[in-house]
Formats: sequence, structure tokens, C-alpha cells
Amino acid sequence: MTINQSISSLPAGLPDLALLTEKADRTGSVIIYQPYLDPSQRSQLDAAAVPLDISFNTQAGTREYELFRTLHQHHEAIGLGDDVFWGLLSSKFEVKSVTSFPSFVTEAEKARAEGADAYLYNPLIGHAAIYSNVWEHALLGGHPGMEPIFLHIQELGYPIAPPQDKTAFVFCNYFCGNKKFWSGYFAFCERILESFENEARRGTPAGVAYSGSAHYSRDANATMRPFVVERLLGLYVQQAAATGLKIAAFVPTVADFEWKFGVRLGRMLHGLFTAKEAFLRSRDEALLTSWQEGRQPLIKQPHLIWGADDPPGWMPRGQFIGGRELMRAYAQQASGASPVQQQPVRTERPAIPAAKIEQPLRNLLQPFAGGWQAHKDRHCIWIVTPENYNHSHAFDEVALGLQGAFEELGGSAPIVRDMNAFAGRAPIIYGGNLLPAEIVGHLPQDSVIINLEQVSEESSWINSRYVSILRAMPVLDYSPRNRENLSAKGIDHAGVLEIGYSRCLSQIQHAPVKDIDVLFYGSMNERRHHILKTLNDSGLKVAHLFNIYGAERDAAIARAKIVINIHHYASGVFEIVRISYLLANRVCVLTEGNIRDPDLQPFVDGLAIEPYDDMIERCHKLIADADKRDAIAAKGLELIQSRSQADMLMSVMRAGA
Repeated sequence: MTINQSISSLPAGLPDLALLTEKADRTGSVIIYQPYLDPSQRSQLDAAAVPLDISFNTQAGTREYELFRTLHQHHEAIGLGDDVFWGLLSSKFEVKSVTSFPSFVTEAEKARAEGADAYLYNPLIGHAAIYSNVWEHALLGGHPGMEPIFLHIQELGYPIAPPQDKTAFVFCNYFCGNKKFWSGYFAFCERILESFENEARRGTPAGVAYSGSAHYSRDANATMRPFVVERLLGLYVQQAAATGLKIAAFVPTVADFEWKFGVRLGRMLHGLFTAKEAFLRSRDEALLTSWQEGRQPLIKQPHLIWGADDPPGWMPRGQFIGGRELMRAYAQQASGASPVQQQPVRTERPAIPAAKIEQPLRNLLQPFAGGWQAHKDRHCIWIVTPENYNHSHAFDEVALGLQGAFEELGGSAPIVRDMNAFAGRAPIIYGGNLLPAEIVGHLPQDSVIINLEQVSEESSWINSRYVSILRAMPVLDYSPRNRENLSAKGIDHAGVLEIGYSRCLSQIQHAPVKDIDVLFYGSMNERRHHILKTLNDSGLKVAHLFNIYGAERDAAIARAKIVINIHHYASGVFEIVRISYLLANRVCVLTEGNIRDPDLQPFVDGLAIEPYDDMIERCHKLIADADKRDAIAAKGLELIQSRSQADMLMSVMRAGA
């Protein structure tokens, strides 16, 4: 494969558009490939990845860049959507990184939803702390012999001296982006690489260095070219950001540095990293001086950093449970606290295999054992909130309703997002599916998990880890039907606490003029997109929100004539958790469903209910009939108000007495 030359024949076995679309639907339009050379390597790939056979790409002068070009051309050929994020993570990602593969996907999904064109992840966080940019790393020993390459890039008009912040200091090709990002990246790289190819043919110092040895101790056959390509990403980002390219990047915490380098060196490196970032934001010379002085001992002895930051291939992978969804993510530092004083929660797995969680006796699994008087002020409500995971806000309103129920009954249950805020109370947990299995041994007695996940084989959340937690703890489920499905998985001690109404939930002030015809909020897939696009093409004003919660989402609801609810899967279960909040705020809801569904029966007159194929027609009728919309919304409020969350809570308390 030569520079600036299209790939004459793509390798066999690349995924078709249908497979990629299905994969993107599950991950917020983010597709991440993982490469392999043989079946044994393929078995090590993450289940969420798209496997990529790279046996066609094993030359000493080629690495990820050629794979990127192959995939880009394939995506162009099959018509992959322009806004889909895609990238490639090597099987070594969890050897070098401080987070898991699923965490990378989650952060990329978040970046895309917030309008970024790409998400970049630099696993070499120690390098970012002590080097000004990726070129300085090579100059100071990373890849001896690159000096002629530096000079040639400068001759081409690209300055390589400016320092790089977290969005541009990138090693290892761990990134993903949309078509805008990739097209610009290839155009940028190809111009520079074509020039180096010409220099190599002419035998100039730059060309000889480019095509010669990388002086790489782990691969004596590697040429310098892949390591030049690797460094071009940061240079491209610096150039393109000035013209409007939007980049989101991984930002390591003090816990990440400590996990990788140990407490003493980790804190030192984190201090250097934050000082460098602060200088690049403020250009305060005092910060620059502090960083320069602090890094000098490490620049002189970089082996202290290199080995831990970029471990050899024989090192085991990091043990992650949902990436940052480890215990350190649930014991966050208090606001304003000094990171030096914070003692991190240990994140490594024990050296010996963890014992299986044995199911305790049934009386220990009874939620609220002892009844109301024993529990009226015993609990807090914990919304599990991993760092940088915005989707935890999906639990906000149901948690608020439960807090309101405690208060209406004369008790208390403050809402918290941090284990450090328990203040001696036992948590009632929303988001238990985000927890590591080890959490069970660290929770107070009387802790309770409320399961809001639909229990089905289609759900990736109902996995062995989460099931082991549910088996070991008192559990309440939001749905009698769901509770039966839990029982089929051996969780036969779960009780039921259905979703009800508390006065505090009625908090949306409707706009006097509703300028949105149809509002949908949630992730997008083909069956949802079809209805929304058809409505929009027919002239209705349709709004779609994703990863938007709280006041911003409520403001859109206040402006909407109809909020539409479309199942993600054709076999979907009625989304009472989402819809109850809309009913509590007198919103006209059009939902996909069967009027004979037992879960829908309590709300039949307070919702517009239609099967999928009839939703578009019903939507137009409702838009044309304001009185009908108002009547449905009023009845919906009446019906949800008849389902007191306080009464439901007291019923569960009595069962525990």
C-alpha cells in the first residue's frame, strides 16, 4: 500500500453496513474495532468490539495507519453514516491504559453526544506529565535519530515546538471520530507522508531517518515510519482545532496516576500534569517554571516512567469492571479537597482469586427488616455515579420521588452520589448495575438495591457480575413482571417497589407557547429514527435529546406538545421509569405499546397508546387536536397521583416488619 494511493482491493471479511449499524445502535453510534492475527488472539478481544483480521498488514513499516485507511475506504464504500464515531483499539489497550474498553466506548459516546468530532485517549499519562510534546519525547531518547524528521516537518510549515495539552499529546493511536475528523486526518497525514516518501527516494537525511530503523527495543525490525505517523495525530489536532474541529480527550485523575505508578510517584506525576495543563490554559510563567523544575529529575531518569507507563506485552491486563466503574469511582474526593490528603481506594484485584459470593440466609436479604420505625431515618439514597458518566442522571427523578415518599411519611433519606457522603446511613442504591462485585463487602448493613434494569437476554446490564450482586443483597424491583424474571435467574428474594407519585415530582412549568410538536429523548436506532424522520419530513417540528438531563431536558418538555416514547427493541417493555415523570408533570405522552399489556393497564386513559405502525398517524391526529392532548395529559396526572409512592414504600416497610 503506497501513500496517496487508493486501496485496489479491500481484504475479505470486513463487516457489512447492517452489522455496523446494529453495533452502532447499541453504543450511541460508536464503533470500535479490535485487531487480531490468529484465533487465540481473537478469543482475547472485548465482546463489545468489532473483530478485525489484520493478517494482511504485518510489514515492518506499517501499523495502525494502514488499518485506518482500509477501514475508512470500506466505510466510504458501504455508506456508513457521516456522524458515526469509529476507531480501532489494539488488544493491548487494557495493558497500557488505566480504564477498560467499555469505559472508552462510554466516553466516546458521551463526547459524540456533546458535539465533539473525535475522542482521544492517551494511555501514556506519565509521558504527558514530563514531556512538553510527543516530539520532545523522541528527541530526549524515545526514538533516537528523529532530528532530521523534525527539521523536515518544520520546513513543510508545521511547527513542532509548541507544547501539547491533553487534547494533542497522544500516543498509541487510541482514538475515534466522525467522517469530518477522519477525512481531515488523512488529508493532513498524506501530504506529510508523501513528502517523506519522496525524501526517502532521494536519500536525504530526513528520508533515510524516516525509512530507517526506529531504534525500538521491543521490535528490532520496526522502521521509524509508524512512529512518525503516531506523532502526526497531535500535530493534526493542533492545526485542525484552530479551524473548528472539536476534540474531547481523556483526562487522568490522581487515582489514575496512583494506580499506574504507585502513590508517591503517581502523585508527583499528577502534580506535574496539572501544572502543565494549568500553564497552557493561563500562560502563567510561574506555573511553567514550577513544571520545568519539577520534571528535571524525571527527565534525567525516564526509565522510572517508561516501563510502568508503557508496559511490555507480557504484562497482564488491568482488571477493570466497567473501566472507571471501580470502587475508586465511588469514593470521590470531596469538593475542594487536596488530592495529596485523599487516601485512594485500592483498585487492583487481590492477588488470590476472589471468593464467590455465597447467598446469605433469606432473613438477611429482606429489605427494610424491622419495619418503618427501624428505617425511617436509617437510609440515604445513593445514585451510583462513576466519574464522567452523565447517564447516572437518568435515576434522578425516581430517586427524588423516593426521597419525597420518606419525607411525606415523616422520615428522611438524603440523595447522595458519593460513598463518602453516606454519613452513617445505609444506602438505597439506584444504578447497582454500575458497581463492581467487590462492593458488597464494603456496604453497610441494611443496604438495599433497587433494580430498574429490564431483565431480558437482550440487556447487557443483566450480566454475571450484576446478578452476583443481586443474589447477595436485599433487592427491590420496580415491576412485578421483572421480579418474576429475576426469580428465574435465582434471585427469588426480591421484593417489589413500584414507581409512584410524590408531590416533589411535579416541577415543570409549561411554556405558554409550545413550539416543539414532538419531543423524543433517548438513544437513537433505526426503528426510532424512522418514525422521527417521517414526522419531521411531514412538516412537524421534531426535537431529539440524548444525554441531556435535568433543567435542560425539562425546558424542552415544557415546550413540547407531545413527548413520544418508542421502544428501543420491538419486544420492548413499557418504560414506566421514564414516563412516570412525564405523567407527574401533566405531559401528553404518545407511547408505543399494546393496550392489553398488563403494565399499561393502570395508565390506559392517561396515555396515547399505539402499536409501532400506527404511531405516526396518531401523532398527526394529536397535534391537530389540542383539547384531546390536554385531556390525556390531565388524566395521566390524575392516574399517577393515585399511585402514592409513600403508600407503596410503607407497604414494603410493613412486609419487612
